Amino acid sequence: MSQYNIIQLIKKSKDELQLKPVIFIYGAENLLKKQFIEKFKSKNKDFHFFWGDETSLKEIKEVFTSGALFSEGNEATIWDIDSFISNLSKNEKLEFLEFLKKINLPNKIFLISLKEKPQAKQPLKTILSISTVINSPKLTPKAFEMSVYKKLKNSEKQINLQDLKYLVSKLPKDLYATKQEIEKLLLYTWEKEIITKEDIDAVITVSPEVSVFVFVDLFFRKSKESIAILKKLFSQEIHPFEIQSLILTYANRLLLFKNFQKKKMPVSEIFAKLGLTYKPQQTTILNLAKNLSEEELIWLIKALYKLEYKQKVLYENIHTSLENLVLEFCD
Repeated sequence: MSQYNIIQLIKKSKDELQLKPVIFIYGAENLLKKQFIEKFKSKNKDFHFFWGDETSLKEIKEVFTSGALFSEGNEATIWDIDSFISNLSKNEKLEFLEFLKKINLPNKIFLISLKEKPQAKQPLKTILSISTVINSPKLTPKAFEMSVYKKLKNSEKQINLQDLKYLVSKLPKDLYATKQEIEKLLLYTWEKEIITKEDIDAVITVSPEVSVFVFVDLFFRKSKESIAILKKLFSQEIHPFEIQSLILTYANRLLLFKNFQKKKMPVSEIFAKLGLTYKPQQTTILNLAKNLSEEELIWLIKALYKLEYKQKVLYENIHTSLENLVLEFCD
């Protein structure tokens, strides 16, 4: 499947882009998706925006069958195409595919997925085959820094390299949130040409970092607080797979610990078999084992393997799917 990087396409003028009537955009950076779509709004075209979880197939079809008010055709966006498709019946999915195949230029329809990777199953498989496919990935650290610098420069602000790096270190690694923080900074320094470290400290607030082990402790205690800590870990760019691996490690240890306990094995011998020689680790296992049954641990281990399959094979959103598992386990 050939695809394009959204950043490269944003740099081009609209006339330089050779797109098919159906454009499928996926990836982590939703702000870039909106910036790209904005390029196609003009006074000479009808542009329609639909939320995928609130829109019917009939509404979408009506846009393209009623004819454009202007000469350059219709353009529509379905934001969250995955939710839209999931709400369709089997027959409607087939009808939607046939509808997409019949869209011709200058009409265009933008299908926006909120997932990091598109699912390789029907009807998405067919949709991808007839679409211009565009990826909107998270920016690299260097590209993120450059985007912040360009935003300040375009606003006629100056900042030295050291303060720029300091600013970047304090910003959330999400373009939506970063945009809001930068706008706050620009508003605060509207009378100044040079942004300083003092300005940054006055405006940009930093959430204190949390440890993944704090999350694990709360999670195995089935505390609802664990979901808030999980989101903070995501904001610190801790990958969901790292967190899932740690949960699985603890779940296996706890299950083995409880099995050995049933066999009346001395605790010191159990810890030796598990390779746990660090006193705080031993204390954690002892405390957590009191709160959980073997049945709960077996369920969790199975759920983690199912989750990995959904993420890697079915391309479920890795952050949202882990959040859902945490909510279910702590319920």
